[in-house]
Amino acid sequence: MPKTLKELAQMIANRDGISFNEAMIAVQDCANELEYAFQSGSLMMAEDVLAGCLGLELDYLDLFM
Repeated sequence: MPKTLKELAQMIANRDGISFNEAMIAVQDCANELEYAFQSGSLMMAEDVLAGCLGLELDYLDLFM
């Protein structure tokens, strides 16, 4: 399990066969969408964002807090 967003981006890059920069952009875009979900107070929305943006389960949510 990654401990930082950079480690998460590296994991996604390896998993999806994309560059680290592309994965980091995806992680940053997801973080922006998660910020809105957090402000809305919706854990369900946050779970949907994480799954939709990065194909990850709720277990990874704590990396974005």
